[in-house]
Amino acid sequence: MSIFTDIKDLAGGKKKSKDWYRSQAFYGLQDSTGFKVGDVIYYAYAAATEKLPFYDRFPMVLITDIDMQNLQFSGGNLHYLRPDARRSVAKSWGGGSVSYPSRCHHKYFMSNASNIKTVRREDLIDMTPLPLEQFTMRRAGMRIDVPSSFIWSRL
Repeated sequence: MSIFTDIKDLAGGKKKSKDWYRSQAFYGLQDSTGFKVGDVIYYAYAAATEKLPFYDRFPMVLITDIDMQNLQFSGGNLHYLRPDARRSVAKSWGGGSVSYPSRCHHKYFMSNASNIKTVRREDLIDMTPLPLEQFTMRRAGMRIDVPSSFIWSRL
């Protein structure tokens, strides 16, 4: 069983909030020991780039590059995929693949990532997509959360 299946089972078929799912994931996943190429991490993120049209506040990223000069990392964020596609890509990552659709590729500042957890590859093989993402837009200096479906329809 994977952490994702365990969380779904814990919900017991009842509707739960995204915050509930996120808190279960943060509780159940292992603390990260640092940024390493090939790791899949789940974390809280506060975007620093004001011009971004939207971003995910809780990315789940396969790290493909680390830029120590700029203290950034980049990789594929599963949350930019609809749940069915997310499951397929996660399963391939669980098998050792590092490929993902280009719309998933993003850069992140290390200093803006917090509560960083490692997602085991074994858990990705049997991933059950959970609503762990939270997309946010900035309008008139305010952060506004938007439904995932709104973002997916624009990618």
